Order: sequence, then structure tokens, then C-alpha cells
Amino acid sequence: MEETKKTGQFTLGDILNGKFFDTEFFQRNRRLIFVVFLMFMAVIAVRFKAAKVLREVDTLESEVKELRAHSIEVSADIIKLTRPSEILDRIKNSNLGLEPSREQPKRIFVKKEIFEEPEEQPAD
Repeated sequence: MEETKKTGQFTLGDILNGKFFDTEFFQRNRRLIFVVFLMFMAVIAVRFKAAKVLREVDTLESEVKELRAHSIEVSADIIKLTRPSEILDRIKNSNLGLEPSREQPKRIFVKKEIFEEPEEQPAD
């Protein structure tokens, strides 16, 4: 049988056909190699997760832009509908027989005494 190389150099063929795992180098450093392998897997997993989060952020940012534009459009429509001239036109077109008042609004004054709390009498 062939003896394994003691120089510490390994070819790709040695790694792929499994001879690498029989070497003294692998036997001495298997824990370290396993930890490095786990770290590589962790880095790959974190990169995939980060890419997924970035795609989600981009999607949400574009959705926010669309919703902001829709909000501005709706608020402009509401402002348009609350103009006095628009309200009068809608009342005339509704055929309810309503007419705008010809008199100016009047203020109603209420005496303040009605709403004041009664004062408590001090106990003698």
C-alpha cells in the first residue's frame, strides 16, 4: 500500500477521493477543520438572510412610496370635496330640495351661572 504524503501538501484528487481524511494532518486538526467548516456555513447562512432582508426592505420602501402617493391623492380629493362651492353644487344636484341659508349665522350666548358648580358651604 501507498504511504500518505508527509510533506503536508495535498492535491485536489486526494481531497476528492478521501485520502485526505486518512492523513495524520486531518486526524490532528479535525476539530479545527470542523469549526472552520461550521463558520463557513454560518457566514453563508447570514449572507442569504441579509440578502432576503434587503429584498424585503426594497419591496417595503416601494410600497411606502406608492401608499404615500395614494395618500396625497386622497387628501387632495377630500380638500376638493370640502370646498363650499363644491358642496353647493352637490346639494343642487342631489334633488333633495335643500337650499343654502340666506341669513347669516347667529351666536347663541348662555349665561355662565348655569354651568358653574354650586359652592360648598363651610361647615361651622
